[in-house]
Amino acid sequence: MLRIRTLSLAAAALAIGSASAFAADLTYEPAAAAPLAVTPAFTWTGPYLGAILGYGWGNFNVDNGFSAASPNVDGAKLGGFGGYNFDLGNNIVLGAEADLNWDNLSGNYGANGSVKQNWDSTARLRAGYSFGRVLAYGTGGAAVTGATVDSGAMSTDSTHWGWTLGAGVEAAVTDHIIARVEYQYADFGKEFYQTGLGTGANADLNTNTIRAGVGYKF
Repeated sequence: MLRIRTLSLAAAALAIGSASAFAADLTYEPAAAAPLAVTPAFTWTGPYLGAILGYGWGNFNVDNGFSAASPNVDGAKLGGFGGYNFDLGNNIVLGAEADLNWDNLSGNYGANGSVKQNWDSTARLRAGYSFGRVLAYGTGGAAVTGATVDSGAMSTDSTHWGWTLGAGVEAAVTDHIIARVEYQYADFGKEFYQTGLGTGANADLNTNTIRAGVGYKF
């Protein structure tokens, strides 16, 4: 009888030990928390393309050696631009940009003549200070334009080479859409225009332009 009781107690102890071990195997361990997604900070670095619409005004200084005139010109400008920015950190952004524009700046010259700026293009460097998604910048570089002087007796086209300086503000509306407002002054230098048989004049063209643009940053 004592032997049976001893065996019963041993079997009970073995069962309790096995149950405890099984329970230990089923211990719940909470899953590791998923890492929080980090949204990358906006950067101005990268290429971009866009379209611009503006208004320009200026004047031709036309001098034939005997008399001089300074007809004013004004009108619309429409074109495109493209470039590349380098975001250097510490709010400093450097870049390079070029544009090509169709111009309709015209004015009267003499009694029956006219002057007109037909197109222009610039290649410029840019340096700016960013306020997050807003960039204030200055820009400057080379400029070229095609113009026409019509004296009433003869019409002549010529190409002017010069320089430009300007400033602007642009904002990243989204990570890819960028809007801007910009001012540029351009001095296109002096070129010779034939105004009649055996006669001609030197013409110096300078312009001011205010323009707005929308671009896509890749």
